[in-house]
Amino acid sequence: MSSELVVLAAGVFIGYANGANDVAKGVATLVGSGVSRYGAAIAWGTAWTAAGSLASLSLAWAMIATFGGGLLAVGTDATFPAAAATIIAAAVWVSIASRAGLPVSTTHAIVGAIAGVGVAAYGLHGIRWSLLGTKIALPLLVSPVVAAALTVLLLRLARMVGVASPRGADCLCAGLEVAALQPSGSMSSLMMLEAVQPRVTWGHSDTCTAGYRRPLRITLDGLHWLTSGATSFARGLNDAPKMVALMLAASALTGGPPPAPALMFTLVTLGMVAGSLVGGRRVTHLLAERVTPMNPGQGFVTNLVTATLVGLGAVAGLPMSTTHVASSAIIGVGVQGRTLDRTTVRDMLLAWVVTLPATALLGVLVYGVAVWI
Repeated sequence: MSSELVVLAAGVFIGYANGANDVAKGVATLVGSGVSRYGAAIAWGTAWTAAGSLASLSLAWAMIATFGGGLLAVGTDATFPAAAATIIAAAVWVSIASRAGLPVSTTHAIVGAIAGVGVAAYGLHGIRWSLLGTKIALPLLVSPVVAAALTVLLLRLARMVGVASPRGADCLCAGLEVAALQPSGSMSSLMMLEAVQPRVTWGHSDTCTAGYRRPLRITLDGLHWLTSGATSFARGLNDAPKMVALMLAASALTGGPPPAPALMFTLVTLGMVAGSLVGGRRVTHLLAERVTPMNPGQGFVTNLVTATLVGLGAVAGLPMSTTHVASSAIIGVGVQGRTLDRTTVRDMLLAWVVTLPATALLGVLVYGVAVWI
C-alpha cells in the first residue's frame, strides 16, 4: 500500500473511532431525559456531526494550524512513520474505549500519541513542550471545570424560573389572545364581541395555548433537540480539523502530491458517520443512563453549555475535548441534584487519566512496527 493510501485509510480509521465514541456527547441527554429513543437520537447527532465536520473546511482552519504544525522543535525533521503512527495509535485507543463503552477524548488520545511518538522518533527535545502545554493542554484541562461549574450555575437559575424541575414549565406561547366581551346596553344580548390582544405565556405544553388564536408555540423538548444538534455540529467543527491536520502533516512527508483537503475532510466525515451509526450506542448508554437521572430541562442546559464552549473553541483554535466538556456538564447535573453515580464517574475519570500514557505507549509500539516495516 502506498504512503498516500496509508494516510487516507488512517484518516477514515480515526474518523470511525471518533464517531463511535463521540456521537453520544450531543445526544445522550435526549435519551437520558426520555425525549428520544436511541436510534432517532444517534441519527440526529450523526447528521449534525457530518454538517459540522464539512463546515469546518471553511470555519476551523485555526484548529488545523494548532495541530498541523509547530509542535515539533525547530530543526526537527519529521518522518512519515512517526506521523502515521500518531494517527493510528490515537484511533486504536479510542476504538478500545468505545468497545468498553467508556467515553474518552480523541483530542487527548492525539496529544498522548504526539508526545509518545515524538519522544521515540525525535528525542525528548524534539517536542515543543511549552507550546503543547499552553496551546493544547491548558484549554483541555480548564474547559471541563468551566463546563461543570457553568451547568450548575445555569441549572440553579433555571430552577428559579421553573424550567429545569421535573414538573416545571416547558412551553413558550406567543400570539393573539381572544377574549369574549359582555355586550353593552345598546347591543342585543345575542351579540358577542371579541377582544384580541398580543400575549406571551410561559407554562405547561398541555395548557399553554388555551385562549390563543394561531399561537407560536416553542416547547422545551423542541429547544432540547436544537441544542443537541448544535452540540453535535460543534463537535464536528471541533474534531474533524484535528484529524485532518494530522493527515495533512503525514501526507506532506510522503514525497508525492498531497490529496486535496476537501477529500480528507470528506473521508474523515464518512468515517465519523459510519462509526456513529455502527458503534455509537455503547457510550451513549453510559452517559444517558448511568451517570445521573435527568429531565428535559437539565438536558437542554447541558447541551447549551457544551455547544457554546466547544463551538467557540473550534472557531478560536482552542482545542477542547467534547467528551470532557459534555461529560462534565452531565456530571454537573448530578452534582446539582445530588444524584451522581459515583462508581460510573470514577470509571470515566480513570479512563480519562489513562488515555494520555496509554496512547503514548501505543504510539511508541506502532512507531516501532512502522519503522520495522
